[in-house]
Formats: sequence, structure tokens, C-alpha cells
Amino acid sequence: MPYDMKKYTYRLSLLKISIAVIVAIIFTSCENEEKEIRPNPSINIVINPEYVYTDTTILVGQMIKIGIQAEYNGYDRLTNFIAKLNGERYLDLGFYAESYTKEINITKGLDEIEEWEFIIRDIDGNFASTYLTIHKDKLIIYGEVEKFLNIKLGAQNNTEFGSFFSLSNGIVYDLEGAYTNSELIDLVYYYDNFDKLEKNIIASPGANIGETAFPGQFAISNWETINTTRYSREKLDITIEEFDNAANDSILIANTFAFESGGRKTKFLEGGDIYSFVRGGQTGMFKVVSILGTTTGNIIVDIKVQKLN
Repeated sequence: MPYDMKKYTYRLSLLKISIAVIVAIIFTSCENEEKEIRPNPSINIVINPEYVYTDTTILVGQMIKIGIQAEYNGYDRLTNFIAKLNGERYLDLGFYAESYTKEINITKGLDEIEEWEFIIRDIDGNFASTYLTIHKDKLIIYGEVEKFLNIKLGAQNNTEFGSFFSLSNGIVYDLEGAYTNSELIDLVYYYDNFDKLEKNIIASPGANIGETAFPGQFAISNWETINTTRYSREKLDITIEEFDNAANDSILIANTFAFESGGRKTKFLEGGDIYSFVRGGQTGMFKVVSILGTTTGNIIVDIKVQKLN
């Protein structure tokens, strides 16, 4: 093929490519222009006498309720509710719905000012926020703590000590006693060598503990009431001395968390570990004093929890 012919063919190919690119750009531009710009979802703090709905000042340790109401934009379903405290993520819940309501229990912490941001997101990435500021009352009245010291709990096959504990009355129950008094049970101890092999565990009755640990007619799944206590995801970075010397609930408040963000069990427990927990609006901590054995062994714990008025 002559050189000029080759040159002509090359230029023709370039022209075809250029036309194709221009057409693609025009098509994409038109497509983008045609895409509907949808509004953000909406989120509001509920105005209700039961709730706090404006900036307020409260005592350290005082608990308040905040109501949240969110609606989708008519097209994109809601997928996430996020609460941030002073810029740090406090709560992150996933779901898929056109509307969303949430009641949040907040215990005033030790910070002078708590800036709360409540965020709703939808499946297309649209979002909206609302805000609330909580100031610390200059009058500081820390609450009393209930102390349960040297509580000995047996693992599932221990015949000497029960595995179930009530924060209401400080009594340790065996399986049958726990079945009879299910509404009182908050903590369960067992040794996991059968499921995820998580060894020494203090859990909530609502942690889906299977019948391998506690079988028969008194199994937890057969209880009339199955309470849920939630625990900090990681052991606390505080010393044994700080725990032992805690005479009021200030240290409990400083280490509390949103109930929904906690786990339903602690695992791989060892002597000296300290975890916080939340039961309803009540917060507490436990310290592992010692652990002995496996499925027939036991654990000794010290527990401190806010005293109910």
C-alpha cells in the first residue's frame, strides 16, 4: 500500500475514534442531565414532654431520653442512623426502611459540653443531620454504687456454684433457680469449648447461648423472660486500683457506652480483666478476680453498678 494511502487510512481511523469519543461524551452528559436530583432525607428531634428536644443543662450521671424521627425522600430507602458525640461515633445502626424512629437514652458524661449530632443516611448516599448541645451542671452530685464483691460463679458443669447472677438482689442461681427467676437474671458464666472455643465467658442471657452449655427443660431458650445486658467490646484501660477505689459512679459514667453498641458477651476472660456493662439505663463494671478450670471450674468477680434510687 502506498505511503499516502497508509497516512489517509491512519487519519480516517483517528477521525472515527474521535467521533466515537465525542458521541460517548455527549451521551453520558445527556444521561447525567436526565438523572433526577433527589432531595435529602429528613431527620428531626421529636418534641415530646418525655424527651429532651432543645439544648439543655443537666447533672453528671443524669439520664435523659431523646426521640428521633426520620423520613426517606420518597425514592431512596433509609439505611443508617448515626449518633456522634463531640465528633466521635457513639452509635451506628443499619436498617432498610422508609421511615425510622429511635429513642436514645443518654447519660450525661464528665465533659463540660457534649455536642450531639444525629445523622440519617439513605441507600443513595444522601443524608441529613440535626444537633443538640448538653451542658454540664456546675453542681456535681455523683451517684452511689452497689458493690458485689467476691462473687463466685460456676461454669456450666460445676455442681457447687450456680452460673447465673442477679444485679437486683446479688444472688447466684443454679440453672433451675434461674429458670424460675428468669426476670432477675443479668449475667451468665460458662466455658465455651464447643462453639467458637472462646473459653471463659460472662454473657447476657440474651446472647443466644445454646443448649450445649445449659441443656434440658430449664434451658435459657425456655425461660419466660430473657434479659439482655450488653458489655464493652474491649476490656477497659483502667487499673485494678482505680476499680477498687471507686466509691461513686464517676468511673462508671466515664466508661459507659450506648447500649446498642455493646456486645452481649465478654470472652477469653483472664484475671485482672475489667469490663463495663449497661443494663437498661443502669451502667456498671466487673473485675475478674480469678479463674479456675474449664467446664467444671469457676470464676470470681467483683461487680460495681449504679445504685437504683
